[in-house]
Amino acid sequence: MKPIQSCLMALALAASTRVASAEIITEPTRTFTVNMTINDPADPPSLFLQTISDSAILSLTRVEVGLRLAGTPADNGFASDMFVSLNQDFGPTSILLNRVGMSGSNPVGFFYDGWNVTFRDGAPNGDIHLFDPGTGVLTGTYEPDGRISPLDTLRTGLLDVFNNRAGNGDWRLAIGDLSESGQMQLIEWSLTLHGETVVPEPSGLSLMILAALAWSRKRFFAGLR
Repeated sequence: MKPIQSCLMALALAASTRVASAEIITEPTRTFTVNMTINDPADPPSLFLQTISDSAILSLTRVEVGLRLAGTPADNGFASDMFVSLNQDFGPTSILLNRVGMSGSNPVGFFYDGWNVTFRDGAPNGDIHLFDPGTGVLTGTYEPDGRISPLDTLRTGLLDVFNNRAGNGDWRLAIGDLSESGQMQLIEWSLTLHGETVVPEPSGLSLMILAALAWSRKRFFAGLR
């Protein structure tokens, strides 16, 4: 093979192995059934660990969390007693619930019985800390609480803390009942992961180089005739 052909072949191989495009995928929802009563009060919080090892996502773009947590027996819950957070690999932590309804003007919070909700950043219902159905179980899709203190207005613990991390890892749901009144049961929780996975594909550069190589070989064999 002539030097020019060898050079073109090497460039084509290098270009084709280095170029990849990001594909956004949504993995099937992973649901974890628990059916466990939360100690009243529980300090430190009860931890529920799920290890994910089969995710194809290399860079998360969105995490959604489902939560079914309600009074046991029914109507025995007290929403503003509860603190719920999600952590991955002892790294970033999202605050899903932090004594909902509590504020400088409302030191008691809300009295409803629990949640059957999905947490998602940017959810149209907005901040779950502000919603009070009055009684029963709150349903729908909401933004997480995100507050380090229930009296904060700044929300730094949203679900975007997991962005750009891989989907695989140890995911820990922490639940604390911070007052003597009421009792809750964690029925189930879930994770829906969205993110990028890298798919190798030929680049425009590698295709042009391969075309040049084919043209060079054609010229070479034509000269032998």
